[in-house]
Amino acid sequence: MRFQFLLTFCAVLNAGQAQQIGEVDYPYLGIKFTIPAGWKGAETEGAYIIGSDTQPGFILMVPHEIKDVALLKTEARNGLSEEGIYLSMTSDFESVGPGGIGAEFNGTIQGVAAKAYVVGVINPLGYGVTIIAATDVPNYSPAYKKLAKQVAMSLKFTHPKEPPFASQWKEALNGATLTYMNSSYSSGPSSDGYSSYSGYSSHIEITLCPSGAFSYSSSSSSSIDTGGGSMSSGGKGGGQGKWSLTGDAGGNNVLKLEFSNGRVDTYTLSYNNDKTYLNGKRYFRTFKQNCY
Repeated sequence: MRFQFLLTFCAVLNAGQAQQIGEVDYPYLGIKFTIPAGWKGAETEGAYIIGSDTQPGFILMVPHEIKDVALLKTEARNGLSEEGIYLSMTSDFESVGPGGIGAEFNGTIQGVAAKAYVVGVINPLGYGVTIIAATDVPNYSPAYKKLAKQVAMSLKFTHPKEPPFASQWKEALNGATLTYMNSSYSSGPSSDGYSSYSGYSSHIEITLCPSGAFSYSSSSSSSIDTGGGSMSSGGKGGGQGKWSLTGDAGGNNVLKLEFSNGRVDTYTLSYNNDKTYLNGKRYFRTFKQNCY
């Protein structure tokens, strides 16, 4: 049986992503690695996937921000659960080069019973990397452990290169309040003299203090009236922490919010027609001088 997760890899390639072989360099992340011979790779959203035309399974590389080996082990023991991947650790840890640990995992990927060897590598200079070499259970062999370790040992970390216009973005955002507002309203047909409608509104405010601290608040509300009954709902959120500017693999500037509760939000920054965008959404930039 042709392993089903390769459909993910094929979908990435068919979407027009360039296939890569050999050494891959991401200077804006400070990460360089080598694709194993006979395999080829492509970028996918938030990760890098490597596949083969002749061998089942894949190698998935995902960045992480863990700096402590003990915490890396704790996360591994808790298992992997993301984007259709559900894996639990089934072996003891092994050391994999400096700053790396590896172990075998069992579970499911896209609903298929799977087995994988997973290596987590700490990067003292920036993003670390998790490497998952996986296939379905019947096709798993020590070769996948070897592949994961091979990629891990090829990793080279350097100080990330500063993205273009990073200093301009820092100047533009330092002390600024970023506000997102969105609302919609639509009316529907009338029934027995009663009008129907639906409405929605959303508001986000992020204040970026010169000290490196930030405050975040959000609110949303929605309502609907069918003419025979109505319903409304709403919610609020907020938090504080530290903000910084970083880059992504493509050299885009990224706003990073590290909340005091451990949550991390990232926003790709762009500027067009004198307007500021975070993850493609328009934010108004003002200076209210309300830093705490």
